[in-house]
Amino acid sequence: MTVGFLDIVDSHARPGPALVSWPDADDETVRGMWLAALPAALAATAPDVDEAEATICARVLLTKLAADPEAAPDELRRFGREAVAEEHSEAVFRFFAGWYHLTSPIPKTLDCLAELGAVQLGHAGAALTPLGRWGLDELLARAPRPISSELTVGELIARLAEVEPDEQWRAAQPWLAARDPLAAAHDLLAAAATAPADQRVAAVELVDALGPPADPAWAAAATDQTLGPHVRTRHRSVPNEPDAAWLAVEYAAAALRREGPDEAHSWLDECLPGDGIDSRLRVVERTGHPAASELAAGITAFLATGVTPTSTRTVQLKISLDRMRPPVWRRVLLPAAAPLSLLHRVIQIVMNWDDDHLHAFTVGRNRYGDPSYTPDLGDEERLRLSAAFAATDTITYRYDFGDCWDHTVRCETILDPPAGAAVPVCVTGRGDAPVEDWIGGAACVAFDLEGINRRLARYGADR
Repeated sequence: MTVGFLDIVDSHARPGPALVSWPDADDETVRGMWLAALPAALAATAPDVDEAEATICARVLLTKLAADPEAAPDELRRFGREAVAEEHSEAVFRFFAGWYHLTSPIPKTLDCLAELGAVQLGHAGAALTPLGRWGLDELLARAPRPISSELTVGELIARLAEVEPDEQWRAAQPWLAARDPLAAAHDLLAAAATAPADQRVAAVELVDALGPPADPAWAAAATDQTLGPHVRTRHRSVPNEPDAAWLAVEYAAAALRREGPDEAHSWLDECLPGDGIDSRLRVVERTGHPAASELAAGITAFLATGVTPTSTRTVQLKISLDRMRPPVWRRVLLPAAAPLSLLHRVIQIVMNWDDDHLHAFTVGRNRYGDPSYTPDLGDEERLRLSAAFAATDTITYRYDFGDCWDHTVRCETILDPPAGAAVPVCVTGRGDAPVEDWIGGAACVAFDLEGINRRLARYGADR
């Protein structure tokens, strides 16, 4: 709302000044933008709460207000703590824990919901507006179904497929806690063998997280047609060509069910050989994957709409090293579908860092890194640049948590790939980069565009 996309008028979401010229700013578009703004605004009221956690808190509080508009703040807080704890213990700590806030978060949250037009404040309490009731219905419809120890294994993997990948291990704990790890692994893989691709991927990754106790279950599944490629890939740093193609189709089919055809198209572009999508779809059909026809039909229909796939676009980013005089910055081109992990490697190269220290990206209120070294952060391999810059043009990157080399990364434009040029590539820059862990000698490394692009080219060839 602060940037002019939405206005709240009499508890209704209306197009703001920034949407006046949009051709498709219809009611559905405006309501969708309002629903996206709800957790973002709520997250801004509480330190360290990300938008996923704020979505849970918003749903819980609106549910309570729908049932009891006259609920006092202390009652809302007690209900919120108990209800949110069933879904996300960390969200309770960050949002509701008494000692963490100098004052209760509830009054500030109610003010935020009122500003958004979700509730109307009065002397007797906070009543949901029609917009607030619509928002609650949408949040309830989109909420992952609860996971308990009583679920069958088929019900479990169906519900896990609805959960964000980074949250699946935590979400499955009530079910896993009631079972022996090996028995659970056998049951999960048996169900996965005939499940849709998104459910099979969720099951396989859950079994993988069980570690060595699940090894006999993996061995028993080695000859299964749908599980064999997963089993063999666990023991090889590089899968053989048939397995690599089959798994590319597996994860693309899972993406088609979870995120839609654009994400599925990106998976095929990244993982399958071929000159263009037509040749890749022929590879898809040759794999014999049970979802091959559905995947090909979904992508073909998507491309027939004329939409430009994300995987064919390029982002132009300006990477600036903060607090430097004279300024130090680099302008680079990367694939829009590339993950944050690729941007990490590019920053290391263009700024002449040695990658000897920890790092983290901050995107909105969420942080991402390498889960091997920072398991408390989101997985940078799972977030594409197109998604990272979907709601903002600026993210940040910190390298070395001791020296705190902070970088501002701004998306300047999205364009078609430059003809005949490989990406990633550095197109220009300014300023000499400081020497990492300097202990004497030259304090900076001169900006060398040709040298940077040689290193980027070598990295691209090795990927």
